[in-house]
Amino acid sequence: MAERIGVYVCECGPNIKDAMDLDEVLKFIRGLENVVLTKPFGLLCAQKGQELIGKDIKDHDLTRVVIAACSPKEHENTFKQCLEKAGLNPFLLQIANIREQCAWVVRDKALATDKAKAIIHAAVRRVVYHEPLEVEDIECQPDALVVGAGIAGISAALTLAQKNRKVYLVEKLLCIGGKVARYEDVFPNLECASCILDPILAEVLHNEHIEILTWSEVQEVLGFYGNFLVKVNKKARFVDSETCIGCGACVETCPVKVKNEYNEGLDERRAIYIPYPGALPNVAVIDEKHCLRWQGEGCNACQAACPFGSIIYEETDQVRQLQVGAIVLATGFDLFDPARAPKYGYGKIDNVYTSLEFERLVNSAGPTEGKILLRNGQVPEKIALVHCVGSRTGEFHEHCSAVCCMYLLKFAHQVNGKLPGASMTGLYSDLCLPGKEAQGFFNKISLEANIQLMHMKHPDSIDITQENGKTLIRFTDIHGRSHGVASDMVVLAPAMEGARDAGTLAKLFDISLGQGGFFSEENTKVAPVSTAMEGVFIAGCAQGPKDIQSSVAQGQAAAGRILSRLVPGEKLALEPVTADVDEDLCCGCKLCVGLCPYKAIACDDLKKNVAINKILCRGCGVCAAACPSGAIKASHFTDVEVSQEIRGLLRQG
Repeated sequence: MAERIGVYVCECGPNIKDAMDLDEVLKFIRGLENVVLTKPFGLLCAQKGQELIGKDIKDHDLTRVVIAACSPKEHENTFKQCLEKAGLNPFLLQIANIREQCAWVVRDKALATDKAKAIIHAAVRRVVYHEPLEVEDIECQPDALVVGAGIAGISAALTLAQKNRKVYLVEKLLCIGGKVARYEDVFPNLECASCILDPILAEVLHNEHIEILTWSEVQEVLGFYGNFLVKVNKKARFVDSETCIGCGACVETCPVKVKNEYNEGLDERRAIYIPYPGALPNVAVIDEKHCLRWQGEGCNACQAACPFGSIIYEETDQVRQLQVGAIVLATGFDLFDPARAPKYGYGKIDNVYTSLEFERLVNSAGPTEGKILLRNGQVPEKIALVHCVGSRTGEFHEHCSAVCCMYLLKFAHQVNGKLPGASMTGLYSDLCLPGKEAQGFFNKISLEANIQLMHMKHPDSIDITQENGKTLIRFTDIHGRSHGVASDMVVLAPAMEGARDAGTLAKLFDISLGQGGFFSEENTKVAPVSTAMEGVFIAGCAQGPKDIQSSVAQGQAAAGRILSRLVPGEKLALEPVTADVDEDLCCGCKLCVGLCPYKAIACDDLKKNVAINKILCRGCGVCAAACPSGAIKASHFTDVEVSQEIRGLLRQG
């Protein structure tokens, strides 16, 4: 039985109508095989245009529809819905893009007319071979997992914490809040960081829809979007979190001292400790690597000192199995280790600090109670702030971390407030001042602070040495001249990198790492929080360097993507355009298994062929293109459909 194709040509206002001879195009269409109806219309995407198509499908018994209009990215879904309402399978539609691919790029009217004919001819030939695909759905789990309890993870968790939904917030450290919780002030308005963050942390801690798992790490991930099974190892604290109130009595009696990682190693902590004043949850933990009891000495000083009986030496790790529908990775960042670049003197010269170390120095809850001191306890008179350490060069990282210039300006403000007599030198090769408030912040600080900005030729045209007890900074300026600056303290702004365990997590979640060790997004512009693994999203500095505002926005964006599809009580619609395997033709070579970017193909060792998981498959077609035996078919992009489209473009047949 011959197909009955209706072809509709959208004038798109003047966009298409004025760019070609529309009467000539319509005359050509009417002569094509299987075309029984041809109509032009002003704006087909408008309500009246949609109603016209729906009425014609019923009145003329149309079996296929071609829309000659704009890009399918604009209104393909609109026209699919139009077909569905009229009782026609939505996949029996083909869009002929005669706006972006013709009217907007071909200036000669005659050539545009001829090209439009070819594009429409291709669509008419192709649509004959379309199959009526059906959208399937599956039961799904509306609960979600957020990995990382920094500002991005917290934002995602709070957005996800809706009625009939549970959110598991997993954090590998002992407390929530990430690095922001250890800052004193935040730019550009220099608000108190804890004043902003503490109410948000309290909201998370007391939200009945959020379960927080600190001191925990993901061990295994199985399943797919809508139905993930995640194993999480919750490490033993050896302290009962229900009864411990963080009084610190146990800490005072502990005889062991080790470097305090929460103060960047600038002071010491005990073997039983609370990370820092104000840490939430405010619960102690025993460091079994350094505790004398775990070294066989039988010490029980902390247990004897605890007035609440909260010390439990027998506690063991617990493995939790979580069933969730979607996952957000918000694992934050780490800093480039400046010791990898000897020219900066870090680790060899006493008073060369990283930015995070300086953050703890100026923090009132830090190792010096907010006093800016050298390692010998003296007050510095000259401080140098060095930009772009390990970034914007081919040797280490090419990317700009985007926040360093702003936080070094913040440091200048803090130094000016705490040490008004100190002089500062800022060494930079370029200034990065993004956002609507950054320039105003720069103008304010450069006027109020006693800082001299020196313009270097390149980010790494600098060398820091120690001579006669003084730190000497040599650099080349933008004009090629050499300079030397003596300083008591040097603060480095190292490049932001992906978290150090990002590689391990990437393997667990079957996603990719990109430049700088950050997780790779599906599409930088239109899908910045999605990954190649359906149902796994990324947010904040796990995706790339960004400030607090952008991290919050991405956390909420990732949560929004989940909320829009995983609805409690509703099933999850699957992508109908997927690949299929002809088991009789498959030779079991497994070439497609390694090529699939979505991990949707597995080999059945018993049948000696491959099978495609329709839930994971996104219909990209890589497997079909690579299959040497032609056993894999990409539905909606079959060989016959594509070949007929090509013949149509060539005006054959």
